[in-house]
Amino acid sequence: MNIENLIMTTRIRLARNIAHVPFDCKDRKFFTHIADSIICQRPDLKAYKLNDLSIRDSLFEQHLISADFLRNADVGVLVSNYDNTINIMLGEEDHLRIQAITNHYDLWQTYQTAKNIADQLETDFEIAKDPNWGYLTKCPTNLGGGLRASVMIYLPALTITKKIADVFKKLDNQKITIRGVYGENSDASGCIYQISNQNCLTMSDTEVIKMINQIVTSIATTELNMQRELWQKSPDKIIDKVMRAWGILTNAHLLTSDEVVEQLVWIKLGIGFKILSFRNNRIVDDLFFITKPATIITNHQLQNANQVQRDRERAKEVREKLLTFRMK
Repeated sequence: MNIENLIMTTRIRLARNIAHVPFDCKDRKFFTHIADSIICQRPDLKAYKLNDLSIRDSLFEQHLISADFLRNADVGVLVSNYDNTINIMLGEEDHLRIQAITNHYDLWQTYQTAKNIADQLETDFEIAKDPNWGYLTKCPTNLGGGLRASVMIYLPALTITKKIADVFKKLDNQKITIRGVYGENSDASGCIYQISNQNCLTMSDTEVIKMINQIVTSIATTELNMQRELWQKSPDKIIDKVMRAWGILTNAHLLTSDEVVEQLVWIKLGIGFKILSFRNNRIVDDLFFITKPATIITNHQLQNANQVQRDRERAKEVREKLLTFRMK
């Protein structure tokens, strides 16, 4: 397994606010006007009123919008492209949260995508900015560049051996935050963690990205070393765990979302050890998110289904995708 296989997504988020407008603005027309301006320059993007989107809970489960944005659904406007690699939240904690997302490890290119949108916005609107404090944001930790560079990383060996706490402890004073998949106070479901900068006030955007890159590389190297150590100690036990997970996911008639995540951890580990191979390994990463409750309901039109029906549909989807994409 290499470092690339551990990275699930790279995300750059830039926070911006319009000058002379309160942070807690509740005027949807204001946000719609900003959305129209963005789309005028980027016709590949579309705008959606958040409370009109029946899939908004699914978007949150897939890590495409935030919990704060969901809470502001009555005024929020989402601007995104067809594959959700750009998601701009208007009416979140700040007026704008410009997000660029890639399904591989590429901090710099992802940053450039978000920065291009932010730069265009600055030609169309007066952005709240101070010569000493940089971009003004509601939360002081976003002052400066307004940049949050985030990498979603899969750390099974460190989690299983409980050595993840030691890794976190070493990073206490390095201006970074490590959280679960859904941000602050969330658990590391599926051994997946978010690594991001704590603040950016005293650092340039380039310095933030370099710092995150160094830390992610260090953590990923530690994870890979731990995986090799586990394999050397007990390869048969790992193979058994992987194949048991395969058996459950490709034969179960009912599966809860928690069961899927628990077993996918071993499937993904099996890919790294070349016990299993798929035509597109991304399918396993996708299954972590598309089997979540709201996403299953949305994608399969199960709004009136009971729990058993949803678990049956989830099991069917997991089984079909794994069997279809597995290489013999």
